[in-house]
Amino acid sequence: MLNTTRLSDGLPTLEEAAQYRVVLELPPDQRDGAARALVSRQRREQFPGRRTWEAKDSLLPAPDGLIAVLDAKGDLWRSVPDTGEWREVPRPGPAVRQGGTVSPLVWPEFLERFAPATEPPVEWSRQRTEVMDALRAARAELDRLLTRSTVGPTAETNATSVADADDDDDELLGRAKEWASCLSGVADRLHASVDAAEILHDEVITELARALSDVGLSESRASRGPNGEVSVLLSPADADRLAVMMAVSATLLPMNLGHVGVRPHCWFSGPRHTTMHLTDEGGGLLTTLLRGHLT
Repeated sequence: MLNTTRLSDGLPTLEEAAQYRVVLELPPDQRDGAARALVSRQRREQFPGRRTWEAKDSLLPAPDGLIAVLDAKGDLWRSVPDTGEWREVPRPGPAVRQGGTVSPLVWPEFLERFAPATEPPVEWSRQRTEVMDALRAARAELDRLLTRSTVGPTAETNATSVADADDDDDELLGRAKEWASCLSGVADRLHASVDAAEILHDEVITELARALSDVGLSESRASRGPNGEVSVLLSPADADRLAVMMAVSATLLPMNLGHVGVRPHCWFSGPRHTTMHLTDEGGGLLTTLLRGHLT
């Protein structure tokens, strides 16, 4: 789930405009329309490089190539491919957990109910494109490796299928090294694209990832888990270092796994990594703990 705080930062919103004196002095039945018109004008003046659409623009089709907009409240809406509909991207919170989201709407209905709508920042589109390109490259590399491993020898390498149990040892090890090199390169590009896409991140994940890096836990990753939780992947060495940090901090702060929002059944240790899942509050507290070790 996306936290749109960074996308909507500084963007005039309907809630703000509704409190302006020039709006409150109007009869109640005129305030909403006046507030929306005011927001539209402010957005065009403050962000001239980003297009803004009003309710009156609902008579026109959605612009070609437009994939997302921020509505009057600053919430993100995405186009649903090949349907002509737009869906709200939910923010984390009680409304989402209770299923309180708006059904997809066609462009005219969306503008009539939620205008003005404004394009996201250019950086968002660029960073998103870089992530998508990295994913496509990863998929292409995986397809290439899998194809070579299932169709038998190739003209270039005369490599046999990875499923062959009677492979020559040197050939088997050579193929394993090739795969490791290729997949490492793919993983590095994916990590780089994600790390550079700061505006796509929500604040909790961004700050925690920066704190992990600042204290030298360089082999660790912070991300959103499949259920919206804060997920921290730690190498064995980083897990040991973090355990020491938390033990030291326990003498200074009333902080332990429970205090940082770790659910006891979601601390997984394995031979290659340890994964911990936290609440958003826990992610913030863990960030505080890590930064405390810098000082």
